Amino acid sequence: MKYWAKIDRCIETIQTCICLVLFTAILGLGSVQIFSRYVTSFSAPWTEELMRFCMIWLALVGSALTIRVDGHVAVDILLTFTKSGKRKAILFTVARLICVVFLLVFFPFSIQLIIRSSVSRAASLPIPYAYVYTAVPVGIVMMLLSYISAIPKFAKQYLEGEK
Repeated sequence: MKYWAKIDRCIETIQTCICLVLFTAILGLGSVQIFSRYVTSFSAPWTEELMRFCMIWLALVGSALTIRVDGHVAVDILLTFTKSGKRKAILFTVARLICVVFLLVFFPFSIQLIIRSSVSRAASLPIPYAYVYTAVPVGIVMMLLSYISAIPKFAKQYLEGEK
């Protein structure tokens, strides 16, 4: 169990670092865009496109981090009205397992998306869209890894009445 905890902390650190780098890149590219537009009166079109690609990656990797803190928007009306910690843990686990099933079903389609988009190139950058869409299966794998650690942790908190 300690071995898995170390691996999980390493995965979380990698996810956090990726999000930090992507957010910093978006901030830097936005600053370049503003500077070039208002100071030099020339708008660099590649900055907007690269910011959009970074945002796609940030959203999918960030979703995995949000799972770790159970921060996604959820309809939890049943959890609110349920008094028993055991029932809350079961409802929480079932809801999250439905999300896991959705991710597992969606994964093969994300691979098909990459294959189909490999011939298309971005408008202002000479990169294939496959690089951008690779964020989807990478994000799915990261979300699944996050669920592996989050489901037992939060189910235990519901079971013990801490949440």
